[in-house]
Amino acid sequence: MDPEHVCLAVRHVVLGETTVSEDVDIAAVVAAVDARSFLHDVTCDDTMYERGLHGSPDDERTIAHVALAQAEFADVVVCAGRPDDAWSAARTTAVLERTAPSAPILELPVTDLDALLAAVPADARRGAGDDPHGALLRGQPPLHADCGMTITVFTERRPFHPERLHDAIDVLLDGVLRARGRVWIASQPDVALWLESAGGGLGVGHLGPWLDSPDAPDWNDVTPERRTLASLRWDPLFGDRDQEIVVLSHDADPDTIEAALRAALLTDAELAAGRDEWARYPDPFGAWHEEPCDDTELELSDVDSVHNGPGGRPRSDDG
Repeated sequence: MDPEHVCLAVRHVVLGETTVSEDVDIAAVVAAVDARSFLHDVTCDDTMYERGLHGSPDDERTIAHVALAQAEFADVVVCAGRPDDAWSAARTTAVLERTAPSAPILELPVTDLDALLAAVPADARRGAGDDPHGALLRGQPPLHADCGMTITVFTERRPFHPERLHDAIDVLLDGVLRARGRVWIASQPDVALWLESAGGGLGVGHLGPWLDSPDAPDWNDVTPERRTLASLRWDPLFGDRDQEIVVLSHDADPDTIEAALRAALLTDAELAAGRDEWARYPDPFGAWHEEPCDDTELELSDVDSVHNGPGGRPRSDDG
């Protein structure tokens, strides 16, 4: 199960004339991790269906996505068991520190519920979702490499060429535990895209309009965090449009990832050609795009984003 979806249901599902949250408070989200198998699970390409854990016949989520989503959304992580060796233990800790940097990591046995709740940080999310238009490095994870685990943050203020990005995103499928972030492609200048990968599968979907778009939400209807970040990066030509992709890799070269994404950006000449020319670019990205797609040799594996709306497609928290 995706814990964010459960918390959304508690907060918003109406029963009779009220929501569940009228009678239920979310004190904390706790993730129980089998430390003996966690590292294997988040680095493998197995799907929930292949493990017999699928929630529906068409559930194509990967084991890695579900395991990482549970750790990412947790206020406290409780580890059961121990990895087989010191190297696996160190790599498991490195993953958890970068996936859930603000969540205390406890080991069984936890004496009682009070002890568990006492470990919840004062600034814990307690079931509140992230704003995908906000800061992506929640909890300030360590940015230095540790046991091969490396965070790469790609940012840029010019759009991607859609076909070159489509070719480049294979770099996020090999040796990468997790990639997620906002994407701006030249052929769709008025909508932000959300990119997310885990376990050898990747999805790209619409996140809603930029604040500089014709159909933008009212400035006062978005989160304070989004308003602040948009103000800080506002460009006189492109408004709040930007690229920000955070990649957690375990067996990939960060410089290769950076170079592949940078090569997919518009060149100076393409940038100068303007939006009318960009609109003519062939665009392999529709309302929802999955990688590997039909023109690759890899097996299709859909990733159900932690910011999914109905139908499994990413949505903006601003609607």
